[in-house]
Amino acid sequence: MVYQEALELFPLADVGYGNQSTGCSQRDRPPRKGHKKSRRGCYECKRRKIKCQETRPSCSNCIRLSLRCRYIPDSASIVTRSAPLLQPFSSLQIANVFSLTDVRLFHHFLVAAWPHLPVRADNVWLEYVVPIGHQCEYLMHAMMALSASHLGKLTPSHLTSIAQSHRLHAISGLNAALSNPLTSTADGDAALATCYALLMQSWYMDDGLPASLILTRSVHTTTRWVREQKIRSLLAGDDEGTRVASMKGRLRDAPAFSKDFVDKALDALGPLGNLCEESYQKDLFNVLREAFGKLGGSSVACYDAYVSLDTFLSTLSSSSITSLLSPIIQTNQLLLAFLVALHLVMRPISCRERKQYTVSFYGIRMSSWIPGIWNAVGEEARVRLEWPMWVSGLHGKGMLEKWSLVGC
Repeated sequence: MVYQEALELFPLADVGYGNQSTGCSQRDRPPRKGHKKSRRGCYECKRRKIKCQETRPSCSNCIRLSLRCRYIPDSASIVTRSAPLLQPFSSLQIANVFSLTDVRLFHHFLVAAWPHLPVRADNVWLEYVVPIGHQCEYLMHAMMALSASHLGKLTPSHLTSIAQSHRLHAISGLNAALSNPLTSTADGDAALATCYALLMQSWYMDDGLPASLILTRSVHTTTRWVREQKIRSLLAGDDEGTRVASMKGRLRDAPAFSKDFVDKALDALGPLGNLCEESYQKDLFNVLREAFGKLGGSSVACYDAYVSLDTFLSTLSSSSITSLLSPIIQTNQLLLAFLVALHLVMRPISCRERKQYTVSFYGIRMSSWIPGIWNAVGEEARVRLEWPMWVSGLHGKGMLEKWSLVGC
């Protein structure tokens, strides 16, 4: 069912202090130098908590530091008292009544489950996207779906059917929104935020691998679609280059991978090259081999190769994606197993995409995907799955870093 849902997902076709006496007299204290606060500063200056010159298109601080200068759209003020500014939605008015379970899910979303992509967009999600969700029904459903799947992995709460219901409502609403031109900044960011939320939800679904691949592609295609309509979107400013640049500071003290572990990974992956006949299979094999090889280098080079894998998936044609997801093509299933294994191995690096990160939180992602592939392939193919299955087993026990990292 999830395989069929994945194939039908939207963009497969080519958004003074008083008079108290103190220890020193007033004349001994030099007067404070006043300054005008920056209320409409750019995103980078607000993130770095410095005064912005508010010059457009780029402020002096961003020019000096060679940063991409982005301003939060005027119509999307993130303070509570400006909520009426979020009114210009053409078709986004919430009509449903949400239950007490949904209130619990919304609280969990705000506390733990909100997405961390684009990188360094932590405050944007909580202060900008969530208010949009108050007015956008399908975005709210996507946030609830993500929260339900995330909470379901942390507690025995039996939220699978609730997560699926919210997911289907979100996809239906998003498909309808993508069929119409954008009319406001909030429209574009609602569509993109929904894509990100559904993508991250798929990571916590036991059968979410097909949806994950398609939604990875959908994030890229929807980002291009928003940009082409000249909508000033805060979420559409992210690309491969800005994502890696945003992570450099967070990767300074990242752990290094063991050379022995990297060599074993490459030895296990190598024989798959002889099985690849189609061009998309050969290309995916080469991207995976490069990414595993970069594990032995710097953390930035490692992360760059990891992001390049997402970029590669976003460039595949619809027919190639459909073939790659086919459960009857065993070479593709083997390639997907190593792709998932790379995601599991990369968690000490990728967890730093989130400002308040914990490796254990990332331990609940994709936990059953490789065993699912093992159960679906024949005995001959299982011989080539021994290394990914070993990685998946260590991941499930919380011991993967002990084997993969230096000094652990």
